[in-house]
Amino acid sequence: MWTGRYFDAFCFPTSSDDQFALVVASNSELNGVCRPSPRWKYSRIVAPSSDELSHPPLSPLSPLPAPPSPTPNIDSPLLGPLSDSQHPPLRSKSSGYINSPLNPNSQLLPRSRPASRGSAHLSRFISEESAAFGNASGNNRGSMLLYRLASEDDTALLAAPNLHHRDSNRFSVGSESVISFNSDSKYPVNSPRGMIPYLYEPEIDDGKNFDADDELHRLEDPGLTWSWRGIANFGLLLILVGALLCLFILYPVLYFLRNSDRLLAIDNNVHVNSTGQAPVLLQMPELIDSDTPDEAKTRTGFDGKSYSLVFSDEFNKDGRTFFPGDDPYWEAVDLWYGATADLEWYDPKNVFTRGGNLVLLLENVLNHDLQYRSGMLQSWNKFCFTKGYIEFSLTLPGPDDETQGYWPGAWTMGNLGRPGYGGSTDGMWPYTYNSCDVGTFPNQTYANDSGPDAALHTEFGRSKYNYELSWLSGQRVSACTCDGEEHPGPTNSQGRGAPEIDALEAQKNKLGDGGKVSQSAQFAPFTHDYLYNNDSTDYFEVYNTDVTQPNTYRGSAVQQAVSGLTDLKADIYNGTGAKFYTFGFEYWTDASNPDEGFITWVANGEKSMRMGAGAVTEDPLPDGSGVGRRLIPEEPMSIVLNLAISESFQTVDTSTMTFPAEMLVDYVRVYQRDGEVNVGCSPPDYPTEDYINNHPNAYNNPNLTSWTDAGYTKPKNSLYDGC
Repeated sequence: MWTGRYFDAFCFPTSSDDQFALVVASNSELNGVCRPSPRWKYSRIVAPSSDELSHPPLSPLSPLPAPPSPTPNIDSPLLGPLSDSQHPPLRSKSSGYINSPLNPNSQLLPRSRPASRGSAHLSRFISEESAAFGNASGNNRGSMLLYRLASEDDTALLAAPNLHHRDSNRFSVGSESVISFNSDSKYPVNSPRGMIPYLYEPEIDDGKNFDADDELHRLEDPGLTWSWRGIANFGLLLILVGALLCLFILYPVLYFLRNSDRLLAIDNNVHVNSTGQAPVLLQMPELIDSDTPDEAKTRTGFDGKSYSLVFSDEFNKDGRTFFPGDDPYWEAVDLWYGATADLEWYDPKNVFTRGGNLVLLLENVLNHDLQYRSGMLQSWNKFCFTKGYIEFSLTLPGPDDETQGYWPGAWTMGNLGRPGYGGSTDGMWPYTYNSCDVGTFPNQTYANDSGPDAALHTEFGRSKYNYELSWLSGQRVSACTCDGEEHPGPTNSQGRGAPEIDALEAQKNKLGDGGKVSQSAQFAPFTHDYLYNNDSTDYFEVYNTDVTQPNTYRGSAVQQAVSGLTDLKADIYNGTGAKFYTFGFEYWTDASNPDEGFITWVANGEKSMRMGAGAVTEDPLPDGSGVGRRLIPEEPMSIVLNLAISESFQTVDTSTMTFPAEMLVDYVRVYQRDGEVNVGCSPPDYPTEDYINNHPNAYNNPNLTSWTDAGYTKPKNSLYDGC
């Protein structure tokens, strides 16, 4: 790389395309050339130092010989006289210009300097070293001069070049010049030309005014002339400003004036948002299905009272599933129902909606070491009701009314017991009792096993229970609960439980042809021999003895039942018509007047039988079991739908069955007396929420069979344990 002293120069075009002017800042060393370049071009040229060259130092330059007369000098102009019209504006010539070492007419003596190879070509642009880089007076003040390449017309103004001196320079001979103007140059040159200085400025010298061509700096006043484009731009701005004013000022004012009454109504309505929209809360659906017909929303009860719909599910939306969390009111369980030794596993995927119906699917599929898989749907701890009327519309599985082995169910159970979770039902099911006596004891016997006699032995018992009246573990939260012991409330003296009322359990007629439906209520504790009072129709009544009969089964060591059997229609089965029939029950209970309680069942859309509160009255000693009155259930009741198969209910004859089998439910509807609406799983008089939350293991682990297995201790009974 060549290095050396920098000097600044401007290269710009003159009047000819191939002529250039060189502006040289003095007090610098020059070794360069201006090449053709468009318009003005600022160049920085590097002059190599002599110590970087490969040749020895050069001898000083000798002064130029005097040119032939007449020779211009600093006292005479370089150009001939000008006419008045051609004479440019006069300017004073500074001493710097006259004494400039770059002025070819200067009389200053040259100074010696090392010659630079490649600089010989500049001898035509400027004299050798321009005589010197200084002046005679020793004044080194810098000055700037403008030069241009001379044209043929300007040759008379140039001092004759010192060819001899140039040729004497061994590094600057024409044949060895780095930049040559001989015939071997790539730039054509007709005759020798040099550099001549401008008198004043290029514009003045050429008679041109470049400012006149500068569109950005025009001197004339353009005036106030408006173009059509300017008018259009201004008009568009006016339109835009007007539109913005209308949008953000005029429109809001007009909207407020036109809708002030509506806006005021919205502000005073907490059920809508600021735009008047009512939210659709998917997590808080209405208790009443919107698909329920209006004519089905009221009814007159069997007791003559007016009832209104408080809950319904029409199952009209296909594709619903009931896995945990899928539905606000229902949940399908995932368990084996061991309490009744079922042959199926309940799987949530076997419960779904299709064709406007709820489907409970029973399959002959080996799973969980069981031969069958089916479904159970519960509303436990999601929807409960206390007294009222519940109705199911459904069809039954099976090819015809001779099928034997299916166990379809539609029933209710107190919310303190969760169906299928033995830890929760232990000591709760099927108690509906508010007395403090022997009926709350385990096995309904005294602590020393001395009696009562009716509890120690019954002829109507079963051998697997040693013919003992009860094998229940005792009422866990009874009216005998000691103060300070755990109890769901409202007080420790209130007996609580999980009673059961069944709207339907279908089976084959054991004594003849066709199918039967069992409808019942389960009670504990038990009277002797599981007897209930049926001395009058106030206690028990069958409405149509041709189709309904009292059930000879009255109970066992785990439950007492008031039950009846009703003939089923032949076309209710899927294989013989799949016609929907309604089943249900209406019941009433009043803790302040328990004698008014009753249950009335409905089968095939008609009343089938009724029991009054007197049917399960006290059973005094010495002949009785010593228990007091059992109550028509006062607990909040949850809803259960299931399709099972079990030898504990009836003999299973697979030759009369088809698989897969389906139980279809068209709807579930719940009504209550007008003015007596009581829905919810934890009402104030019979709370359940805190008790359930405080015992999660019992209510969430279906593999547990007792309260103590869940890790909890039974509260003390004041009569049995002492407080």
